[in-house]
Amino acid sequence: MKLRAPLALILCLQLSTGTAQGLPDLGDASAAALSETQERTIGNRIMREVRIDPLYVNDPDVADYIASLGSRLLAGSDGPRRDLSFFAVQDESVNAFALVGGFIGVHTGLLALTQNESELAGVMAHEIAHIMQRHQARAIHGQSRAQWTSLAALALAILASRGASSSQSGQMTEAAVASMSAFQMQSMLDYTREHEREADRVGLTILERTGFDPRGMGSFFERLLRANRLNEFKGAPSYLRTHPLTTERIADLQDRLQAAPSRLVPDSFEYRLARAKLRAAAGSVTESVTLFRAMLADATVVRPREDVFGMALALRRARDFEGAWMTLAPLRAGASAQPAFEVLAGQLLADQGRTDEALALYRAALRSFPRSRGLLYGYLNLLLQAGRPREVSADLEDRLRTVQDDAQLYEIQARAFAASGRQIGQHRAQAEAHYRRGNLAAAVDQLEIAVRVKTDDFYEISSVESRLRELRALLENERAAEKALKIS
Repeated sequence: MKLRAPLALILCLQLSTGTAQGLPDLGDASAAALSETQERTIGNRIMREVRIDPLYVNDPDVADYIASLGSRLLAGSDGPRRDLSFFAVQDESVNAFALVGGFIGVHTGLLALTQNESELAGVMAHEIAHIMQRHQARAIHGQSRAQWTSLAALALAILASRGASSSQSGQMTEAAVASMSAFQMQSMLDYTREHEREADRVGLTILERTGFDPRGMGSFFERLLRANRLNEFKGAPSYLRTHPLTTERIADLQDRLQAAPSRLVPDSFEYRLARAKLRAAAGSVTESVTLFRAMLADATVVRPREDVFGMALALRRARDFEGAWMTLAPLRAGASAQPAFEVLAGQLLADQGRTDEALALYRAALRSFPRSRGLLYGYLNLLLQAGRPREVSADLEDRLRTVQDDAQLYEIQARAFAASGRQIGQHRAQAEAHYRRGNLAAAVDQLEIAVRVKTDDFYEISSVESRLRELRALLENERAAEKALKIS
């Protein structure tokens, strides 16, 4: 993952959650290191940088699927409820990670490699277990605050450098290594390795309770271990570097799975759709088209809808708009229609300069699928491209009264206000977007710009000033918490 330098807080937790075997639940020992509120403070600081990184996946179909699957698995966990957040990272390496504060990331390469939904659910259940068992806080226990913040910086650099070229590796690790030795990092990893079997055990329980096949976890880990043995000269897959597998751990998993009932769990269409989208976007255009042609050629009776959809996506990448349209057409007919199919249809019309037709298609599709974020984003962005920002503002004025947790809608609103010359509205909307992405400082900055704009609208400026006071108070509390934790 070629993540930017400010993200260097992340990985004490990616590496520490991903190592180990055999420790029983230590109960309240973790509480001596970090409270749940402190964990969330650190996690929010990390995610502030993650969300603005180009590798953070904003595709609504993929993001919504990962979040939905994570919520379903979380419902099957024991213990007090925790507010966990799930997201995807655009990276072809096979990896997933749990961050302190309840944030779980999944690499797109992991989703694309899994052979069924239970395998993906198995990996995510494993990461949920790391957080529910508070392995991050337990790993930090006994370390001084100065030590673990430095460890976090070095950990991210080490993980990122393993997937980069030698020149990139040097750039990513130079600053971090200057402040923390590899020996200190290794000692921390040695301590936290004992958490892996516990996460396996808890993860299997979560899978059983939520209706997935628990054998999905075992089959995926076994396949990774075999791949590592066959390709040792290329280095271990990312997931094995952060979640080391041993024959003993695999044997322990197999012993547990022998007692589990066998079940055939069909993959959800949302899983198949997300995987097709990622495969269509991976590799070169030629590789993408070739892949889906081969998959469709291998279909014996019925061509899977997701593979046909992937082919249409690949043809669009190749700028064969007519071919993509003809490939997509059967999917849009009858009961098989899906919002993702309509999004692609709108994009193909827009690609060909048929803007009015695309807008009409989006409006009709939104009547059928009013909760589709992909359709809504496509419609509003196309209106902006067509030079119709006032229509966007009018639409969002009504919509944001009921949908207030969508940062992307506020960003679109900010662009619409900017195009209409409404400066105060532009900065306030951008502030709300920053706030929903966890960046209070940036939100306050935008509101401070807004209050300096000259206006005769007393109500508007009073509303901005009131919101500024509210966010300033939240920012002061956040900074006080970070200062107590010595996060800089």
